[in-house]
Amino acid sequence: MGVTGCVTPRQSLATLSKDLELRSGHGLGPTNHTEGQFPQNLRWPDGLTEDQAVTIALSNNAAFRELLADLGLGQADLVQAGMLPNPRLAMLVPVGVKPLELTATYPLEVLWLRPRRIRAAALDLDRIAERLIQSGLDLIRDVRLAFTEITLAQERIAVMTEMLQISHQIADLVAARFRSGDASELEASTSRLEALQIMEQKTRIERDRQIAESRIRSLLGLGLQPWPSVNLIAPPIPRFEGESSLLVSNALASRPDLRAAELGAEAAGARIGLARAEVFTIAAGINVKDVGTERVSGPALEFAVPIFNQNQGGVAIARARFDKAARQYATVREQIALEVREAHLRLLQAQESLEQWDRQILPGLEENVARAERAFAAGNVSYLFVLESSRRLAEARLREAAARADCRRARAELERSVGQRLQLPEQIHPSEPSP
Repeated sequence: MGVTGCVTPRQSLATLSKDLELRSGHGLGPTNHTEGQFPQNLRWPDGLTEDQAVTIALSNNAAFRELLADLGLGQADLVQAGMLPNPRLAMLVPVGVKPLELTATYPLEVLWLRPRRIRAAALDLDRIAERLIQSGLDLIRDVRLAFTEITLAQERIAVMTEMLQISHQIADLVAARFRSGDASELEASTSRLEALQIMEQKTRIERDRQIAESRIRSLLGLGLQPWPSVNLIAPPIPRFEGESSLLVSNALASRPDLRAAELGAEAAGARIGLARAEVFTIAAGINVKDVGTERVSGPALEFAVPIFNQNQGGVAIARARFDKAARQYATVREQIALEVREAHLRLLQAQESLEQWDRQILPGLEENVARAERAFAAGNVSYLFVLESSRRLAEARLREAAARADCRRARAELERSVGQRLQLPEQIHPSEPSP
């Protein structure tokens, strides 16, 4: 116990950044960075990658930076819990026959209340730190989802541009056949309407891209800054093979929000003992006064007799909060198991769908287009048949892009659900609070 009563906070932004980096590969970034601007040390000559977007968000996101301020509040509470009370000095001024009397007292309950208060405040600070780490993981997930939406929109726009060209060619050919009497007016009208529908879909996808761009600008903390014209580079999608039971075990061992719930229950339990100990208050002191022509002094003792008020209300409140914290811990455990299993199944489903498109469906359609072109060169089919085959291939590429985006979304959700990157070792041991 220090003489001044100071307590050094054991949690800091540096420790948070290190823990977050161990889990996700990304730290908090420089604390002296000017928010709302691109970090000066970040460059993307070839395009903005997903990891770079996450780095910017952790440095700039206003909501996340606001949450980080809670760490300072927890540190202040810990310092306040360790402060020693000031001694009290009472003086009776001599007036008339009343003698001079001085009394200095100091509360002795600090000897057993201060360690309990420090422990409860330290547990709250650790709980805040774990919640902030979880908030960082949530932000990383949100940035990856927004990044996926933009890259998906870009891929769909490229394919829709190709489909629109094909549809215009088909409409022109059918119109020429109609003028020559080889096609009906209904066929010509249908081909024109199909081209208009594809044009409408392309316009809607371009708006979707703008919406996704606005969202990622906000997540990156650049909503009020001009968005640079940069190319977004989508990361590769490594295949994941893992059992849901192992993922659930890893999540229960590493999820910061579960650790925060556990620390909350532990802090609530510590406050039950603190509420009981607060019943006993004792103050020791020394009394000095004039008695006649002599000045006498002696020890003084003052204590509260807990006959009527034994802090029953405070103990009851502490017990109720402990019960709620324990129930919250159980709720978080159940929620984690559900999130991991759902994200795992969605990732497996997305991987299977993407593999079918990449290995079976798209190669088959590409072969059909090649066959149609060879048949047209040989004079066996019309060019309209080649265009129809190319349009079916373009439609399949749209679905393949959607399947690839589903795979990225599911992987981002699974990494957030587990509380660590999937390529990290299968088992990790979360950092234990300092003694």
